[in-house]
Amino acid sequence: MKFTTAAAITLLGLTAFSSSSTINCVKANELKLKAREKMRKDKAKRQLQANDAGLVFSRGYVCITRQQDFAFVVPQQKSIDFVGGDLFDLNLLGSSTIQSGGIYDPADVQIVDRLGTSEADNFDVVEFINSKQRGQFAGQRQPKFIPQKDPGFFFNGECVATQAAGPQILGHSCLFNLCLGGGGYNCLAIYAGSKFVFNPLEQVLFSDDTFTGQVAISKNAGTIVPSLPPSYPGTIIGGTGLFVGAVGYVDVTTITGSTLTPAENFGPSVFRIINAIYPQAGYITQKINVVTNVPLPVAP
Repeated sequence: MKFTTAAAITLLGLTAFSSSSTINCVKANELKLKAREKMRKDKAKRQLQANDAGLVFSRGYVCITRQQDFAFVVPQQKSIDFVGGDLFDLNLLGSSTIQSGGIYDPADVQIVDRLGTSEADNFDVVEFINSKQRGQFAGQRQPKFIPQKDPGFFFNGECVATQAAGPQILGHSCLFNLCLGGGGYNCLAIYAGSKFVFNPLEQVLFSDDTFTGQVAISKNAGTIVPSLPPSYPGTIIGGTGLFVGAVGYVDVTTITGSTLTPAENFGPSVFRIINAIYPQAGYITQKINVVTNVPLPVAP
């Protein structure tokens, strides 16, 4: 995931393992569990409604997005003070994720365990550090290989955080194009607006450093496993080409992710910078289950 900001975000006076941060993590986990349970019930309800509404066509797809095709954009921020480990001014309201990935047949994509980066991932780019840095992928899995991409099959769009509490995203609003052939002109239009409990900076803000500029300071990029975002539902609101008049719904689940958001510590508990010059590695893989009233093609 490429991390883009209008200006570098400076985080002052971080207390990594304070009691306050522990309480925040517990509350965040409770919100995630409640959101997942509600999503499970909603999915079962939608399936019953789909059967009654004549939505008889369903198919699963896999989207794989490269690092250079994924951006996390944060609005302009001022300096942020930490008191007792609490975040006061950092606000991810209005932040957005922008992505564009290829669509593949699930039968052609094999997901394997990946316990950390390797030299092939080009993760360690800080040349003046003698020791090799190693990063963990979100979910600790990655695609074994990437099949040949068909330019007419892709999934792209943007999600904007519409509800947030500091760095904790609570809700989002998304618009996507799911294009399935026809040279990229047969596309389903998808709207996804729902509760979405996720903190993309959680492992960075409440743990030791991802990267450091000094060999003497220990690095733990290889010990922290980033969290995967929760799955979320979407509604098909129409389409183009063969999908004109399409209705239905989708479910999007992220099954592999990138390494930690890049951050550097310039001194013991002094301040941090989240900076796009530091590397991230890994493919973002999403399962997209589609139920609609029009026939769906098999992905190449």
